[in-house]
Amino acid sequence: MNILPAILTGVAFCWAATISSASGQDNTSGTPVAVEAGKQASSAAAILENMRPFPASAKSAVDHLFAFVAKPGQHPFIPAEESALVDFVIQASAQDSGWKLPPLASAEGAAYIVTIAAPLQHYLDLNFNPGIPDYAVFPASLRYSACQDSNAMQQAYACIKAGPTGAQQYVTSEIKGTEEITPNPESGSYFSYANTRTFLRCKVGGREVLFSCAETTAPSTLSNRGALVGPLDRGLFYYSEKPGLNVAGMTWMTSQIFHSTTLSVYIALSSNETAVANFAWLNAGWKGLNVTQAKHILNSQKTTLDFSRKIAEHRRITPAGLAEMVSEVQGLSEATVNADYEKYLSYVRAWRDRTKSGLFAPRNLLLDLYDTKVNESITRAYRRALLVQERVRSSLGIPTWSAPGAVAWEHAKLSAH
Repeated sequence: MNILPAILTGVAFCWAATISSASGQDNTSGTPVAVEAGKQASSAAAILENMRPFPASAKSAVDHLFAFVAKPGQHPFIPAEESALVDFVIQASAQDSGWKLPPLASAEGAAYIVTIAAPLQHYLDLNFNPGIPDYAVFPASLRYSACQDSNAMQQAYACIKAGPTGAQQYVTSEIKGTEEITPNPESGSYFSYANTRTFLRCKVGGREVLFSCAETTAPSTLSNRGALVGPLDRGLFYYSEKPGLNVAGMTWMTSQIFHSTTLSVYIALSSNETAVANFAWLNAGWKGLNVTQAKHILNSQKTTLDFSRKIAEHRRITPAGLAEMVSEVQGLSEATVNADYEKYLSYVRAWRDRTKSGLFAPRNLLLDLYDTKVNESITRAYRRALLVQERVRSSLGIPTWSAPGAVAWEHAKLSAH
């Protein structure tokens, strides 16, 4: 796999919700529900409502980890020092939970912690196999991803898979990569950036654990505008390549990710369960002003991890099968890729051309953003990524533009409303 997304900085794009909680886009977040004891929260609103402060007992463990990553020659890594963090993640994963983190370099942060009903190695293989790009596993948050050095990714995967041997307490590896995220549903903004990721595989309290720490190496590109195509849980987007935001009256404003730090923790709970935690701190906004809030980061973390969980828990999706699927798409002729890309564009136009009227009707952003010249300029790599993501949706039983009669069906559905 190329490089695990900073659910990274994919979380980054939620900052514009501080300006406006609704951009006029269709609301697909669902209705807030109460959280019952012992049950998973079923909506982002419920997770946000029950967001809690990060316990001080685990903060020193995070500090110890980051100190090693920043200066490994000066700060040793001692797995036992991570016990408080591992214990916290295990307890928090009993129910999907959101946490407000202490500031890091003046950036607010959030954590989202869940249980995945899959073995640890299965989840790691899906996430780090060099033959599976990140955008295949995180279609709701990543448009594209690439490792700068494929050999480094191979070495990292070997490190992650084997773990420490003999007298080793841990094994570590580092990769560098580039990513482009999907448009934020509120602001429409999406960015490209580079980051460095450090992996640490070890045992803590007798449990198999992987830590993955990522940090952006420079500010991102300025924001471009994009839009959801259909419900958020399908993870399908249109990319206009136009600068700015979708927020009414502020479309001219270009935002940027100044800096992002993330920590992902993977813990074997049992032979068929894995605790997964994502911690993220984000400094993003415009003209140097950080306007990101923890609740906006958490919203994006939930969207990202929930979609990833569907993939990891689905009986028809295996690491080998997903890698083969990606390989097949990469081997398609340019004519086949372009033909499928045209199906995608037809589907986007079906949503663009829907008819809704009335004072309180949602804005149809695709009417503003759809651009034939931009469509023609989308690179081959990005077109193939769209095809990979659609094959993943099809495996999950939620195909969009590739479904037989998809465009006709969308027209009929939209005209009925």
